[in-house]
Amino acid sequence: MRASSDKAVYKKRVKRLIAGLEKEKLDSFATLNLKNIRYLTGFSGTSAGVVISGEKAHFLTDFRYESQAKRQVAMKTVITFSMHNEIASILKGAKARSTGFEGKNLSVAEFESLKKKAKGRWKPTAIMDEMRLIKDEAEIRLIEKNLKILAKVFRQIPQILKAGKKERDVAAELEFALKLAGGDGKAFDFIVASGKRSALPHGVAGAKKIGKNDFITLDWGCLLEGYHTDNTRSLCTGKPSGRMKEVFDIVLEANRRAIKKVKPGIPLKEIDAAARGYINQKGYAKFFGHGTGHGVGLDIHEAPVVAPRSKMTAKEGMLFTIEPGIYIPELGGVRIEDMVLVTKTGCRLLTRNIPQELVIL
Repeated sequence: MRASSDKAVYKKRVKRLIAGLEKEKLDSFATLNLKNIRYLTGFSGTSAGVVISGEKAHFLTDFRYESQAKRQVAMKTVITFSMHNEIASILKGAKARSTGFEGKNLSVAEFESLKKKAKGRWKPTAIMDEMRLIKDEAEIRLIEKNLKILAKVFRQIPQILKAGKKERDVAAELEFALKLAGGDGKAFDFIVASGKRSALPHGVAGAKKIGKNDFITLDWGCLLEGYHTDNTRSLCTGKPSGRMKEVFDIVLEANRRAIKKVKPGIPLKEIDAAARGYINQKGYAKFFGHGTGHGVGLDIHEAPVVAPRSKMTAKEGMLFTIEPGIYIPELGGVRIEDMVLVTKTGCRLLTRNIPQELVIL
């Protein structure tokens, strides 16, 4: 996005927030959550606050970020030595009677400090979670741009991932390749789990050398302008065993059945059931113990959750992963993870340019 369009996007989000506060009968809102502040303003620094009071929006930061704020933030900027004192001052000046805050993102100590400095009713609200649950066009474009970088580097994997290399060296080379391709860095600590270690759902890359005929779980993602991507593929440095090929085929079919199920109005637990039911049918129920998916955006794990106990239904604009897996101790594991966007009539497979098929190296 160009700078001018950036400002329009952020102004629109602030207007949505103000409208949501009115529905909740809150006349003010305060947050110190840097991810939500980036969502509302575009600011990428490490010290900031946002206060909404009535129709007025205030951005707070300290001296270190004054120049950066002028470039990135469209709303009124206040440079302060104390976020809490400044928030209280703004709320007092606006005669705020009821202020929304993010209970899950604010420590007890911070809350007590703010409540002491600024009187009135303080009410926890999940309004930012609800806003971020539905991705807008600017977010979708940025995530798709991110995934183009991931797909480009995926094509380099045969030159990077080879038998004899240490898992952590592969992870480091992949991270470097993402940066060379235009990414800002890794979205999380990559999982490069080979051989028996591929049965570890979160087997972060270690000192093990990748062996010949090893099955490998690669779970990776790119960070770009604050937004994450998340993708898992299975690879093999030679000829896979018959059992592991069977497991791969089951997981791939479970993945595709779940993706086919995605459309507006479908309960998320039914999407989970589409993958889980097939894996159970094939006799591997006890080897699939996590949810089928999660939201991805400014956080690598965010709402919604696609799992047996999910209470949400799919809505247009939701973006989440589909990642069934089977993990057999002392043998190996397979996970195939894709990112999907719920559309008006179904879903768009965002990771379509990263082949799902087993990669033989």
